[in-house]
Amino acid sequence: MRLSIINGSPRGASGNTEKLLEYFIKGFLETEGNSVETVNSIKGRPEFTKEREMFLDAERLLIAFPLYVDAMPGSVKELIESFEPLKGKNPSLRLMFMTQCGFPETHHTRFVARYCEKLVKRLGCMFSGTILKGGCEGLTVQPPALVEKVFQRFYQLGKAYGESGELDSVILAKLAHPEHLTPENLKQVIPMVNNFLWDGMMKKNNALDKSFNKPYDENL
Repeated sequence: MRLSIINGSPRGASGNTEKLLEYFIKGFLETEGNSVETVNSIKGRPEFTKEREMFLDAERLLIAFPLYVDAMPGSVKELIESFEPLKGKNPSLRLMFMTQCGFPETHHTRFVARYCEKLVKRLGCMFSGTILKGGCEGLTVQPPALVEKVFQRFYQLGKAYGESGELDSVILAKLAHPEHLTPENLKQVIPMVNNFLWDGMMKKNNALDKSFNKPYDENL
C-alpha cells in the first residue's frame, strides 16, 4: 500500500502534527510492502508544486494540520485552493485528514472536519475519514504517561490502517475522547495546564513572579 502525506503545519517538522504523524507512519510501515512519501507543505508555498503532483499521482493521501482557533491555518487553505484546477482529475484518490488542536475538547475540531468531508466531494475524490485529536498543546511538556498513551494510539491507528486500508473506528473514538469537558474535568485540567505549560514557560523566562501583573489595567 502506498500512502502520501502532506504535513500542513506552519511549524513544519518541529510541530506537534509531525510528532503524531511519526507514530502513525511507524505503525503503517509495520506491514510489509507499505511505503510512505511525506512533504511539509509550508516549504512549497505559494506554488505547491510537489503537493499538486502528490494529489494527481497518489493512491491514498493524508493531509494533516493543526487547528488554529477553530479553523485550519491560512497556509493550509492556500494549499487547498491550489487544488481547484485538479478537480476530478484523480477520482480514485482516497483522501483523508488529521487535525489536532491544543483545546482538550475534540468538539472544537468537528467544524473543520465537516468542511474537509465536503471538500473531498468537491474535488471529486473518495473520502476516507478524519483523525481528530484534542489536548495536544505542549506535548513536549505534558506528563510522559499522558503523552505516551497518545503516541501509542497513533501508532496503533497507523498499524491498523496499514493492514486494512481503513481507519479503525474504535481507535478514532478513543483519540477523540473527550468530546466535551465536564465542570469536574475543568477543575482538573486547568491547574494541570497552568502548571505544566504556562507556568513552565514563565519559569523558563524568569517571569513567574509576574503571573498576575495587569499591564493594561485602566487604573494604572
